[in-house]
Amino acid sequence: MVAAVHFYATPTDQAHLLDYLAEPAEVALRPWPMVASPPIDLSRELALASDHVMVVSRALGPPIVIREEDPAMAGGTRSALFNRLNWERLEPGPTEGLVDSNASPVLLWTPATEGPEGLRAGDIGSQADSMSKVSKDYERWVNRVMSWVRRKGTRVWGLEPHQRRPDLDLHRTDVTTVFALPGALRALEGGTPGR
Repeated sequence: MVAAVHFYATPTDQAHLLDYLAEPAEVALRPWPMVASPPIDLSRELALASDHVMVVSRALGPPIVIREEDPAMAGGTRSALFNRLNWERLEPGPTEGLVDSNASPVLLWTPATEGPEGLRAGDIGSQADSMSKVSKDYERWVNRVMSWVRRKGTRVWGLEPHQRRPDLDLHRTDVTTVFALPGALRALEGGTPGR
């Protein structure tokens, strides 16, 4: 992710996030990175069971779709390389394309999960190399959503020792700052491991 906030969350926490996003009235949940025509909207339940979800703001417009012959596939940029790799891996059909993450006003949401092994962190943010190049309104929206997670969450992991909660059973090897939304924080404080 180019800009993202990472977090532990229970299904209830994520329902609150989707309520904040005003789903389904103001945003649609769709598969990532494939874009179908006509679009396929996911229910909350299907989105929570997905590895990656595209959050589309109805006010900011639909995702920009790229196909094999589009300029976003050409050249030596990081995004062009990933576009080509995704195209080869996913093999879109005639009514499908890939989201152009550098031009689309969409969020990438990786839902957090809760299972027998504990809590696994998710994230939400933008894949755009430059959010402001997509639009200033898009940049403000992404920052508002990430700020909501930071405000509602509690920092439980990070680079600096004071950012880490030694009282929690966290199994992480990265230095990414991770927040725990309220339900997840209660679970972690109750002994549920975090991954």
